[in-house]
Amino acid sequence: MHDQIIAALLEWNPWLENGQLLPKLVGIPRMYDLIPYTTIPEIKILEGVRRSGKSTLLYQVLAHALETNKKVLYINFDDELLKRYTLAEIYYVFLSRQPIDYLLIDEVQQCSDWVPFIRKMYDRKELEQIWITGPNSTLIKREYAELLTGRNIKLSIAPLSFAEYLRFRGEKDVILPVSPQRKSTIMKLFVEYRDIGAFPAIALRDVLQRELLNNYFEDFVYKDIASRHEVNVSKLKELAIYHITNSTKLFSHRRVAEALQIHSKTISDYLSYMEEVFLMDEVYKYDHSLKNQYHNDRKLYVVDTGLANAVSFQFSENKGRMLETIVYHQLKRKKLDIYFHRDKKECDFILKSGLNIVAAIQVSHNLLDSDTKTREIAGLLEALKTYHLTEGLILTFDESDEWTIVEDNCHYKIQIKPVWQWLLE
Repeated sequence: MHDQIIAALLEWNPWLENGQLLPKLVGIPRMYDLIPYTTIPEIKILEGVRRSGKSTLLYQVLAHALETNKKVLYINFDDELLKRYTLAEIYYVFLSRQPIDYLLIDEVQQCSDWVPFIRKMYDRKELEQIWITGPNSTLIKREYAELLTGRNIKLSIAPLSFAEYLRFRGEKDVILPVSPQRKSTIMKLFVEYRDIGAFPAIALRDVLQRELLNNYFEDFVYKDIASRHEVNVSKLKELAIYHITNSTKLFSHRRVAEALQIHSKTISDYLSYMEEVFLMDEVYKYDHSLKNQYHNDRKLYVVDTGLANAVSFQFSENKGRMLETIVYHQLKRKKLDIYFHRDKKECDFILKSGLNIVAAIQVSHNLLDSDTKTREIAGLLEALKTYHLTEGLILTFDESDEWTIVEDNCHYKIQIKPVWQWLLE
């Protein structure tokens, strides 16, 4: 056992023998500044959708540790040999070889016994740092909340923002406003970002993106959900594809149950599993009553437009829905509470900070059609009046303007901006 574990660990920790960490493992810097977290003792948990770059961020923490002469052990439980052993067995075998300051664990959900051991290590202060990655929000929230309460900090890792995507594609330090020539380049890259999505590995390749995205989808279904829950896989896939195809549209469990001939309780359960692995987010109609929020129709947003385009044949047909999905995920990065407005008219996003509604945003691919323009303005104005706001925003593919509309002696200022520009502000 000892020799097998050491051999496997050396494969994952090659710097232990040659003293070097390959630059390709560290990857490209992102928006997450993780180094300050190495100064505090709590267990750090990087959670988020599969293939969003958690392992690379872990390697960036590892690189910093090596630069500061820390003794590091990195364990990846995707390794078929390592997953046969408990975390304690692996730890103490390696500890007999050398001391450990930083313990970094990748794909921790593959290890069944990790929580009691990690809690013991933390409570006994045997390690300076413990970092963990996992693709499932229930790692802390449900099964392990009691054991790790007050001992952990969760960091949510998402696919690339547009600014990060530009960096991955070689466009660094974009400062607005940009020259016409650079705008042309940025617009071309924005179309890529919209169509192939924001997963880091997708951004770093020019071929076979759709094939890789389909593999990701299969992994969501089989590795992340079916391996943890008792499900009918064919129904799970059918429901996932249905929701991805109809992402951004209003839905109810009852209507989906009728459309797919699946019991509404099954739909509710399966959707919760998809949310656990960050494949989908639910957004509610804003209402002062939480009870009403839960009983009204709601919207779903798929994690990535590229994934939606690969899995669904219809999602890419509506470029406005693609833009709306991108805007949703950027708003989510800002950590505001996100709702939609629906009364006589609709407004795509109502943003709440604390107890206050602070913004209303519409998203439309363009406003060239007079009916579309009238509908988008009417929905935004209704939201502004409802929530006592005087300024609203309409995000489009590439239109800019500013209007002032006077109604009932009130002046409403409406800005029209290109989505790509708003993403870079």
